Amino acid sequence: MCALALTGCRDQQARENPKPTSLELAISRDLTARFGMSATTRCAIVVNPIKCEATLEGGTKLPIDIKGEGKEWVWHVAGIVVETKPVAEWVNSELSALNIPQTADCGPKVVVLQDGERVACKLTGGGVAFVAVAKDGEASLELELDAEAAAARGETVTPERDREILTISKDLEGLEGQSDGEEEVPGDAAVGSNGGSANP
Repeated sequence: MCALALTGCRDQQARENPKPTSLELAISRDLTARFGMSATTRCAIVVNPIKCEATLEGGTKLPIDIKGEGKEWVWHVAGIVVETKPVAEWVNSELSALNIPQTADCGPKVVVLQDGERVACKLTGGGVAFVAVAKDGEASLELELDAEAAAARGETVTPERDREILTISKDLEGLEGQSDGEEEVPGDAAVGSNGGSANP
């Protein structure tokens, strides 16, 4: 079909693969320099506010926030950008300090965390190391060595999910004091925990 309508095919290709804008090229150039890997950026210029998304080598997506300041565009990655190599090195040092003979794989070279998200590093023993990173760069570590428990704890706790959990908790509190005929456990009974946190 393209051989019979070459001009039409070229027009279609131009629409499907438009030439990058100066804004897209600038973002891609800066991200490539920052992370040492190729990056491409696509922006939806016709919407307000402008929305952009960059894709790093390997497929990692970076949502980009754009705003105009005078005649210039100012942009930043929406979320907390985490380079996983130093995270994996830190987790491995903590595992070594705890005499746990395992190592961590924290996934792609770069990840972006939104509210409630953590870096989930797979451990060679089947568990997961969860690393929460604050906006100021401070991190905390939670180790879950049991594979099944790690899968259960891997849920992303978004603000909406946090409110849902709080509602469930309040509902359960409302049931306190109601006996179903079974022996009740004293309210101050302690529950053991094998969790912990550490700061790098």
